[in-house]
Amino acid sequence: MHRSRRVAAFLAATFTLSIALPALALATGTITISGATASAPLVQLLAQKYEKLNKKVKIKITQGGTQVGINDVAAGRVSIADVSRDPLPTDPTGLDFYPVAKYYLCVVTNSANTLSSLTQAQVESIFTGKTREWSKVAGSKASGPIDIISRNSTAGTLSNFTTLLMGGKKVSTLASEESSEGLQRQAIEKDPNSIGFLSGYFASKGVNDVAFNGVGCTLANATSGSYAGVARFYEVTKGKATGAASAFIGWIENSAAAQKIISTQWISLK
Repeated sequence: MHRSRRVAAFLAATFTLSIALPALALATGTITISGATASAPLVQLLAQKYEKLNKKVKIKITQGGTQVGINDVAAGRVSIADVSRDPLPTDPTGLDFYPVAKYYLCVVTNSANTLSSLTQAQVESIFTGKTREWSKVAGSKASGPIDIISRNSTAGTLSNFTTLLMGGKKVSTLASEESSEGLQRQAIEKDPNSIGFLSGYFASKGVNDVAFNGVGCTLANATSGSYAGVARFYEVTKGKATGAASAFIGWIENSAAAQKIISTQWISLK
């Protein structure tokens, strides 16, 4: 083979190898993330796996709620925002939303109140404060006033709950508000008269899941499409994702390892 042909063949092979290398192998640096408490358990698992595969990347995660993440990434304080709701017209301009998984929201009560199911009309009546006593709710094992445990305004789960399960109606101002899903679940666990809502991951233990319109709030029902309260998790960047943030998001979207993690307790988009 002539020298020129050997050089051409070598360059072609090198180019083919370079484009075949996984994006994570090319990423370096620190990725900072803030935002939704609902997606934090999933993103932490994904980050741990990614760091094991790529020793040159470190991922630092803080929470605070979806709106905190949105504000942080828009201001350039973090690389990525974890977001548990769809984009809103009020969001800052110039943000790119990358959907990475689906999750589901459950109406939940204290474990002592094994309420089995509520209709949408009942959910709306309870959470808007129209129905204030458990004696007015068929199937309830609790008595006395209904204590609504909600999330604060930074939460994407609050936005999705009102949109998906309450027909767009707002939660009553009588509700107590918690700053994270973990604190919300703890409050419901402690109060026998409480009712609230949690993402499926947090609703999987310590509380009673309530079926919605007769359909159980389960991963299987959410995955099949038979359950109404299904929403999306997003990774959000300021402008198009670049560098290490782009590589991490691309790995979540395309790797079998990431999809396996997602499918354990959430819903893959694949």
